[in-house]
Amino acid sequence: MLNYKIKLLIIYILLLLNLNAENLKDNIFTSAFISTDGKTFIDIKDLKELDSFKKKQSNFIFKININKEVLKDETFYLRIDTNIEDFVSSNVPYTFNNNLPLIKIDKNINETIIINFDFKQSIPFFEINTFNEFEYKYIINNEKLLFGISYGIIICAFLYNFVFFLYNREKSFLYYSILQISFLSILIVSSKNLLIFNLFEQYGNIVESLIIILISTALITSILFNMEFLNTKKYTPKIHKFLWLLLLLHILDFISLLTIGISPIFEYIPSYIIILILLFSAFAVLKKGYKPAIFYIIGWLSLFIFVFLFESSLSDISDIYLLHIGIPLESLLFSFALGFKIKQIEMEKQRNEGILITQSKLASMGEMVGNIAHQWRQPLTHLSYIIMNLKAAQENDKLDKDYLEKKTNEATNQIEFMSHTIEDFRNFFKVSKQKEVFSLVESINESINLLKESFESLNIKLGFSYEDDLKIETYKGELSQVIFNLLNNAKEEFIKREIGQPKLSIKLLEKENNILIQISDNAGGIDEKIIKKIFEPYFTTKDKGLGIGLYMSKMIIEKNIGGKLEVENIEEGALFTIYLNTQKNQKY
Repeated sequence: MLNYKIKLLIIYILLLLNLNAENLKDNIFTSAFISTDGKTFIDIKDLKELDSFKKKQSNFIFKININKEVLKDETFYLRIDTNIEDFVSSNVPYTFNNNLPLIKIDKNINETIIINFDFKQSIPFFEINTFNEFEYKYIINNEKLLFGISYGIIICAFLYNFVFFLYNREKSFLYYSILQISFLSILIVSSKNLLIFNLFEQYGNIVESLIIILISTALITSILFNMEFLNTKKYTPKIHKFLWLLLLLHILDFISLLTIGISPIFEYIPSYIIILILLFSAFAVLKKGYKPAIFYIIGWLSLFIFVFLFESSLSDISDIYLLHIGIPLESLLFSFALGFKIKQIEMEKQRNEGILITQSKLASMGEMVGNIAHQWRQPLTHLSYIIMNLKAAQENDKLDKDYLEKKTNEATNQIEFMSHTIEDFRNFFKVSKQKEVFSLVESINESINLLKESFESLNIKLGFSYEDDLKIETYKGELSQVIFNLLNNAKEEFIKREIGQPKLSIKLLEKENNILIQISDNAGGIDEKIIKKIFEPYFTTKDKGLGIGLYMSKMIIEKNIGGKLEVENIEEGALFTIYLNTQKNQKY
């Protein structure tokens, strides 16, 4: 297998070195004729004269005239691709290569080559393929390997990009997947029908139309991929509009091809011109600083070279080999381009997550300050009364040592309570990177205590029920933040909807391999139109909300803790359920 790979690599390098050779293949044959009796020969170009051959015949004689002046000292090989049973003989020496007749064409050959066929059991059908000496030495015997590797690369590129499309729904991956399927179909159809001498005109037209349809599909998806991958709408708006016009023309041309069988663009504009236009757009985007355009340019420049050589017939390498080298090479290069873009998307996602985390922390700090204010309201009022009492006692000459000590102790108690409140909040919002074993009952009660004063001021009744005091090993601070956020959100909904008798319920229970924390309210529930969106970043129903609280809560539970956070509407309101997987978070 290793020898095959080394051999194939050498062939690829030699192919690239041989691309500039002058193309003689198209000129060594001056004409070709066909006959059934050996007397009357009809030029194969005169398809209208072939009506007499459209019915199934048995014996056929194929005659090719050689242009020896063009041939000179060059050597070529003519391979007849047909069933070995259908080939009878030739007037010139021939050998067999992979069970296919092979005729050596050099200056010593007859000017006319005659090939006899006998199609007893099949429809008359054969291919005449011409190879130069380089192809004869290095490619013909490895043709199946070359084709197999080419198809394998394209199929892998298709799967690679389609999987990424399913993963992140990025349109450029979908367009490139379709493009790879189009390329693969073009190669398969072309490899079997590139130089076919078929006596059934209808079949030949179908094959030609199929190839044109596949090429048109490839060009349309190429334009779509270009606009999506390079983001031309953002970086080059004028070029983006031009590409839209080009796309529209190709779609109209495609419709014309399907309806009336005419493709003006295919007939008058070579495919490499379209590729060149797309290359120019990539250069324009690169000038704007979009780095993935570098890989796009490298990939499509290689494709442009091979398609240009293919369509302009400037290379002495067979067209089908050019395609089987150029297209897989482009697929490989673009895999790097798409990989680079994936890395950029991931980096952008991480940056956005960082921004969201920062915003979430700022929002949590705001909520913390608000709740501290609720907790401090009563102690501050008490301190105010102490000061007023001291002042009144002093004015009435009643400020003795015992009274002063009594009031000082009261003030000290209130200040200690306020200090503990700040410490509780500080510890609550401190996130530890290490898992710890803790009581879920205690953790939930800590969240409740932080909101106790504000709940009491709003007459919110809260019930907490549990069967057992379950302990678990996970990130305590992060879980507490999620519970706090859900309780705080419920409080804000009560205020927003002016619920007369607000009620909150927390249940802690164990079910199969999960510990469930259920938080429900009677705030009227969530609109069914938006219930699936509430966990999306920046989605909010609050007038001054940031839309990151529930998103971050879901991220913490599902990404960090390895559980699930779900929501559903119940009879009177909404029910949020936190699932803590005991297999991922050890239960004690």
